[in-house]
Amino acid sequence: MNKHKFIDLVKESNESSQTIKGIFNWCDRWCERCGQTKHCTVFMSTSHLPSGTQEEVFESLAMIFEATIDMLKEYAEENDIDIDAYENTEIEDDYEKMRETISNDSGVILARQYGVQVKQWLDSLEANNHFEIELIERDPMLSECLEVIQWYQHLIEVKMIRALMSKKDEERKQMDMYDSIGNAKLLLVSIKRNIGAWGYLLQKFKDDEDEILDILVCLQKLNKRIEQIFPEAQSFIRPGLD
Repeated sequence: MNKHKFIDLVKESNESSQTIKGIFNWCDRWCERCGQTKHCTVFMSTSHLPSGTQEEVFESLAMIFEATIDMLKEYAEENDIDIDAYENTEIEDDYEKMRETISNDSGVILARQYGVQVKQWLDSLEANNHFEIELIERDPMLSECLEVIQWYQHLIEVKMIRALMSKKDEERKQMDMYDSIGNAKLLLVSIKRNIGAWGYLLQKFKDDEDEILDILVCLQKLNKRIEQIFPEAQSFIRPGLD
């Protein structure tokens, strides 16, 4: 696919009556498990891209980069925006300061801790004898739970940072809190799924009870921190997803 075809797909998807505006803003990017892909601009414009070899992936990324720059220039021209007039140094400095502050937030620390705990437990599972592997093969639900845990292992920290960054940006610009709350809702949904997955593993791996309970405590603390920062998140309705 060339960049012109890609741009046409994006525009076609944006204009389609089936498209749900903003559905991709607060999703977990797990397209294979999503029943709403036909309503998603991102999926409709990227699902046909080749992704077999590393070379194909890099070619696709290069094409998307060029197409995105072209669309950005078109948007700037249509809205009389002079992109070259912006001085980036001050903006970048503010962004880095904000990110450093957010990285020390207890919610981000808990999300990062969760990722580390998951890695340690999965590493220990792999290092143990073949009993666990045989157990997984005999239990499809167990396999599903492990997939859920691995998918969200790092995503939770990424989305926690994004939610806090959006909140700071919305406060600075005196905007309504919307993107930040949407990301917070995604976090609450993700945590709920992970707690369910670990709850099932707790019944299967009795010898790892202490480690799994520590992980569950971490998730519960993170859940409370999110609800503390974003009290409106639980009632937020993500377009097409809630």
